[in-house]
Parts: sequence; structure tokens; C-alpha cells
Amino acid sequence: MRSRLWLPVGVFFTASVWCGLLLVARRHAFGAVDYRYLVWNLTLAWVPFVLSLLLVVAYRRRRSRAELLALGGAWLVFLPNAPYVLTDFIHLGERHRLFDSMVIASFAFTALALGFASLLLVQLVVTRLAGAAAGWLVAVGALFLSSVGMYLGRVQRFNSWDVVSRPRLLAGTFADRLQDPFGNRHLILFVIACCGFLTLAYVGLYGVAAMAAAVRRREEPPVLVSNRSWPSASSSSNRS
Repeated sequence: MRSRLWLPVGVFFTASVWCGLLLVARRHAFGAVDYRYLVWNLTLAWVPFVLSLLLVVAYRRRRSRAELLALGGAWLVFLPNAPYVLTDFIHLGERHRLFDSMVIASFAFTALALGFASLLLVQLVVTRLAGAAAGWLVAVGALFLSSVGMYLGRVQRFNSWDVVSRPRLLAGTFADRLQDPFGNRHLILFVIACCGFLTLAYVGLYGVAAMAAAVRRREEPPVLVSNRSWPSASSSSNRS
């Protein structure tokens, strides 16, 4: 289990380094450009992934439900930072659009992959605790809330830290919106489009993971829809 967790960490780290190298190449080829926000947004996308790893560790060590909920709540607050990088395409300029589109795409898809990986880990924990239906409910609900968070971040200019630093302003914004929930068609269309895209992309990722698991172990169903528990270190060593 440990090797399965560290492999994607290495892949995501390599992808993040690649994004940085693209910025260096862009500066040397076409001159400096203010893409520092891409670096910061990608850094924020790492936060939910790290929190999901901590959640898995806490679950395997049989921590209390309160600790698991605290980690899960912190993860949910920071999760919108991962798909948020998709909206950075609005900064695409008129010059060097072809190369710049690849730069932004590299940052965006690395951040999205971090978000999906963290969501998969959280869904695994919820599935173990409450069943497959609860796991999928949490997954789809988190993607919906992330879509709302992306809109609040891009249009209203809120960020994850505002949950702590400006909770009254954030709560007031939600209260004003709930008074006329269908009054902002731009919000509704964005959330529907974004949530639909994220959900389909995530389900596609899960389908590929399930297919790979079926090829590796034909007699065993994918972990998200089974009642199997994760193997312990001792059982893994006995197998080998």
C-alpha cells in the first residue's frame, strides 16, 4: 500500500517540476511573463492532496472519527484550488498563444490530477467507513462544492483562507445568494458546466483505474465497490 501511495507522489512532483521548467523555457525563448500565479495556484493544489494522504494515514492508524472529520473538512475547504487552475486560461494573451496554452495546460492538468487523486483517496476512506454509496455521494458532492468554490474564487475573489480570515463576509455572500438562488444565471451555468465536466472526468479516471485493477486481479472487484479491506503490511509481506 505504501508503494502505491508514493508512486503517484513522485509522478506529481515530476509533473510540477516540468511545469516550472516550461516557465523557464518560456522566459528564455519569448521573454519574461508574469505567470507567478500559476506557480502559486499549483502549490495550493498540492494542499488537498497532502491532506488526503494524512487522512489515509489517520484511517489506517484507527484515529477517532473526530480527527478524520477534521482532516476531511480541511481537505474539502482546499479542494477547489486543484480544479481552479483550469480557469487560468482566461489569462492567455495574444502573443505566443500556442506555447503559452501548453504552459497553462500543463499547470492545469497537473493540478487537476492532484485534486482527483486526493478525491479518490478520500472516497476510499469514506467507502471503508460507510459503504460505496456514501463514498460516491461524498465524491460527487465534493465536485459540486468545488465548482461553486471555483466560481467564488474567480468571480468573487474569495480563497480558501477566507473560511478562517473572513468567515462573516463569506457567510453573508452565501446568505445573499440563497435569497435568490436562481437569480444569477452565470453562476448556475458555470456550476452546471464545471460540475458536469469534473464528474465525467473523475468517473472516467475511476473507470480506467477499475479496468487496470481488473486486469491485475481478475478475480477481485475494484476496491471502491467491494467490501475488501486494505491489506496490511504483514499480509503484503506474507504474500511475497
